[in-house]
Amino acid sequence: MNRPVIEPLPESKRWRTRDVKYWGGTWEAVSSLIPRFEIGEFKADQDAPANPYMKTVIRAPRNLVERPIPVGVVSNSYGLAQHHEVAEKCFEGIRQARIEPEGLRCEVGLTELGEWMNLRVYFQDDKDFVRGEGDRMKLRLECFNSVDGSSKLVVLLGWMRLVCTNGLIIRETKAELADIHDAGLDLEKIPKVVSEGLQKVQSDEARMRNWISQQMFIDVLVPWANKDVSDAWGKKAACRVYHICEGGHDVELEDAFAAGDATEKPVRQTRKVPGSPAPAANLFDVSQAMSWVATARNNPDERLEWQTSIPRLVERLAEMAEKR
Repeated sequence: MNRPVIEPLPESKRWRTRDVKYWGGTWEAVSSLIPRFEIGEFKADQDAPANPYMKTVIRAPRNLVERPIPVGVVSNSYGLAQHHEVAEKCFEGIRQARIEPEGLRCEVGLTELGEWMNLRVYFQDDKDFVRGEGDRMKLRLECFNSVDGSSKLVVLLGWMRLVCTNGLIIRETKAELADIHDAGLDLEKIPKVVSEGLQKVQSDEARMRNWISQQMFIDVLVPWANKDVSDAWGKKAACRVYHICEGGHDVELEDAFAAGDATEKPVRQTRKVPGSPAPAANLFDVSQAMSWVATARNNPDERLEWQTSIPRLVERLAEMAEKR
């Protein structure tokens, strides 16, 4: 029998100062990389009394030579959500939406000890958003889970543009499930979040087509980048977004401490951004310039926050364009 193929991916991120590595394949394949955990007593040694207020999260051995290893300290009210259990609830929601998850491409990102996981599930080609020849966006489900109590469990739906691997979250799906790990954590919410989200994908597509239909002018981008984007992401990121929209190239600041607004900073071009016209012709082009910058964030939590804020910032730009 052929063993499931696991593909190491070049992508690497940092989560709370810890390296994150990614692998791709079917769920059957990548799930074998994910460890399991258990809750243990928090004490100084085997014969010492246990702390009555705290517990330890322990990674169980994955083979005969490994030993249990602690990965975090949590409160007595902590609710452990195994990565495998969270993933299976996601697949249950996919089935409820009448989509068979077997064979779907998955990617999983894990910290070295496996305490943090980023699961991505890519849907079939018939779920793609097609803008034009050779320009498609894949619908994907993303899940973020930690077993050490350091971050919330998050499940959402988003889009990845194949030409540049940009990630874009159209709706505020992050708010649909962002639960803390406590005694009230209910994994049974996950299937409903996933299945209902999949039934509303058409609203995402309608929003993107509306963005494509709305013409954009560079003079409107200047005050928007200098105020709205700078306030949300900082001047450096706002500068990059502006120049990608203006000339189709990413840039680096020549002097990070130079005075002036984001659009006035001295820069040098670095690389052509795939799929980015020069200048941006519509709101969709602007959203992709923002997505390019947001997706490059090395911290997954920050990347998610920035991607989620794109629709709000694009709608603000639309309001400014209408007043032009």
